[in-house]
Amino acid sequence: MANTDWTDEALIAGIQIGGSAREEALKRIYLLPGLRETVIRHVLEHGGSRQDAQDIFQETLVLFDRNLREGRFEGKSALRTYFVAIAKWRWVTVRRQHGRYTNLAPAQYDAEVDSPEAETIRSEYRELFQEALGQIGERCRELLQLYQLEYSMEEIAQRMQYGNADVAKKEAYRCRMRFRELLENNPEFAVLLKGLT
Repeated sequence: MANTDWTDEALIAGIQIGGSAREEALKRIYLLPGLRETVIRHVLEHGGSRQDAQDIFQETLVLFDRNLREGRFEGKSALRTYFVAIAKWRWVTVRRQHGRYTNLAPAQYDAEVDSPEAETIRSEYRELFQEALGQIGERCRELLQLYQLEYSMEEIAQRMQYGNADVAKKEAYRCRMRFRELLENNPEFAVLLKGLT
């Protein structure tokens, strides 16, 4: 796709055509002036290292490419804005997975993450999490919900009728590992959970 005028429309078309056109379009996006710097600055300003920032940029490129190929981009923002919104949401998710903060909703974190495209990504996460939760069994699901609500192991043991807090702790660990295994074996999560391990 020989194109010197790389508008958003041309980039989207290139990615959706595939092959060498897609490679060229992705290279153009990768080299967009200031894009990498914007993502790196955001991650560094929100508790990340330079390595975290590089990882987030690469993961965002993969998610961005997939979303455009699957027609998830609604065109309500510029591609650059969309890319940065994905990066911000990805960083929120990675920080949450690593326990770097809790109880911080994306809307409180940064208003730009609430773009329609970012809502699509959030919705996709929720659906896949719900699907995995549906496969781990009722007791595990209930235990993980109590765990997420920050009940103590003593309270969980009492509510779930386990012998003691140690038994509850072992069950919580087993359920978390089972849940994680289900997510990691789901092809749709392969990219989304790359930062988890």
